[in-house]
Amino acid sequence: MSVLKIEIGESAELCAIADELRKKVFIDEQGVPEDEAFDGLNGQSHHAVVFYDGAAVATARLLRTDNRWQIGLVAVVQSKRGQNLGEKIMGAAIDFIASNGGDEIFLTAQQQVCGFYKKLGFEQSGELTVFESGFVLVPMKRILHRNGAREPS
Repeated sequence: MSVLKIEIGESAELCAIADELRKKVFIDEQGVPEDEAFDGLNGQSHHAVVFYDGAAVATARLLRTDNRWQIGLVAVVQSKRGQNLGEKIMGAAIDFIASNGGDEIFLTAQQQVCGFYKKLGFEQSGELTVFESGFVLVPMKRILHRNGAREPS
């Protein structure tokens, strides 16, 4: 039987594991330039990592600014896509944020995956950002309800 575990923390070890996953997905697989994939904020962030039978297979970064949190750099390795790991890591991240006093979550989604975030209760909240590389990011947000963190806004 397979074992699925999600860890969320600020350790340098967890950050390094998350960065390796992001490098595989964003830079190696999707061709995102390194300066667009890494912004220098990892040391100020919490990192969520999904381990499947001990191997790191998905990640998300959580960055707090007052009562607002940003979820970013969500990545699932190609071999594990379609197994609901994106939903699992986002659910864990939302629950973590709610349990740590967060009122609002914002993110910037790659344009082609906005539907995924809409299903999780996020709405577009601003203008698109188009990078020189051609990648398009959509700002989205979700207000957390105190009567249940997973209720869509």
